[in-house]
This record gives sequence, structure tokens and C-alpha cells, in this order.
Amino acid sequence: MERRKIVRSLITVGLLAALVAVIILSQNHDPSNPHSTIPRDTWINGPQGHGYAVNNNQAPAERCYPCHQKKGLGGQSYCQSCHDQSGVKVSLPQS
Repeated sequence: MERRKIVRSLITVGLLAALVAVIILSQNHDPSNPHSTIPRDTWINGPQGHGYAVNNNQAPAERCYPCHQKKGLGGQSYCQSCHDQSGVKVSLPQS
């Protein structure tokens, strides 16, 4: 009987520790941001970052751009400044 009690206690402590770990780790995750699991520098400059996503996305102006504007991550002038620096010709939707 005593052995069962010890096993149950160990399981309970293990489950509580796992719950605390999940709560702590989930504090840094933004569920509304599809890029939150990728470091910013990797996302912007990495081999499968921004340029890769834009080139392989069916309609980035319709899918990405409105969300970026809504979240204050840069509107037309912000995006255009980077595009001009890199020599990319793109027409962004007018807001």
C-alpha cells in the first residue's frame, strides 16, 4: 500500500512540474503571430525567411500585408523603403 502511495506522489509531482514548464514556456509564444517560433534575424535574413515566404506565397499582398499593417509592423512606406534598398520592384496595396 505504501509503495502505491509513493508512486502516485511521484506521478503527481511529475505532472505538476510538466504543467509549470508548459506555462512558463508558453509565456513567450504569441498565437496570433505565425512567425513567433522563429528568431527575428533568421526570419528576416535567413535562407527560408521573408524573401522565401514572399516568393512561395500565392498572394502575400492579400495574406501577409493586411496583418502586418494591423499589428503596426510597417505600412506601405516601411515596406517600400526596404524594397527600394534591395532593388525589388513591387506594388503594394493602397490602404
